[in-house]
Amino acid sequence: MPPKTSEVARKLERLGFKPLPRRGKGGHRVYVHPDGRKVVLPLHSGEIPWGLFKTVLKQAGITEEEFRRA
Repeated sequence: MPPKTSEVARKLERLGFKPLPRRGKGGHRVYVHPDGRKVVLPLHSGEIPWGLFKTVLKQAGITEEEFRRA
């Protein structure tokens, strides 16, 4: 079962990513790691699709296992 958007956001923060301040009305949140990696996370309620989850992992530079352990 794919994770919920709120879980992804929480785990990104545990992995050192910080959310950028919101700008305008957009439906996405940008998270930045101190080493420069950026992740764009759509703010949808409920679970995110698998393809989008894999894209978030790729942007973050982490494996699914690293995500699960966070």
